Amino acid sequence: MPSRCTPGRNVRSRVEENADGQKERDFFVADAQFVHLGPAARILTEEFYSQRTNFITFQIERLKTVLSLESTFPNAQNSLRKEYTSRPLQQMIVACNAKNGEVIGFAEVDARPLNNSNNYISAEEPEPNDSGMLRSYMYNLATDKRWKRKGVASALVEACEQFVIDRHDTCVEKRLYLRVRRCNDAAVGLYWKLGYTEMDPETIALSNEDINSGSLEEGELILFAKDLPLDGECVLE
Repeated sequence: MPSRCTPGRNVRSRVEENADGQKERDFFVADAQFVHLGPAARILTEEFYSQRTNFITFQIERLKTVLSLESTFPNAQNSLRKEYTSRPLQQMIVACNAKNGEVIGFAEVDARPLNNSNNYISAEEPEPNDSGMLRSYMYNLATDKRWKRKGVASALVEACEQFVIDRHDTCVEKRLYLRVRRCNDAAVGLYWKLGYTEMDPETIALSNEDINSGSLEEGELILFAKDLPLDGECVLE
């Protein structure tokens, strides 16, 4: 089965004019399919491991990333294994070249229990705590190096935000959280531009140690968040 994307349910597309003045789509964003995980793993490995791997260790990290994505894939009804998922609050999203369907970007979003720092890093099955509310996190945002600064990352962030907004039938806090390395000026600048602000982890019962737990790279991680439009009130049973 090919790993190329087909438009399907587009979340956002970028448009450019060709030499004849006609508008052409540059890329589109859609829900990830199981066959997209291989290309997505390559992009993630290049983004997070290329500076500290050689040719051999890069392949090992890429394989580990593929296996990790497969083990948490939320759209399993479309997977090669024909399995079904019980994770309605997790989504993997891809950006794809509109001309050839190549995967050029990736992001994940899921909801996790409030005030549960043990689940902050992992993508475990979300379960409501005593409040019944779930908190949404975006992570694993990466863009193919050939597509940097072309609006791909912004489109992926917007798609993650829309996924959270669209959770009509469940109690998800309408705020999206993410971690970003303080020294990553490009990423910090992007998030500020998109309306995210730095938050004190203690305001949501976390600590700086929680935010930096599990990090394999140098540099302090900080917590960013953005309030999203409310789309009705959920009802707790």
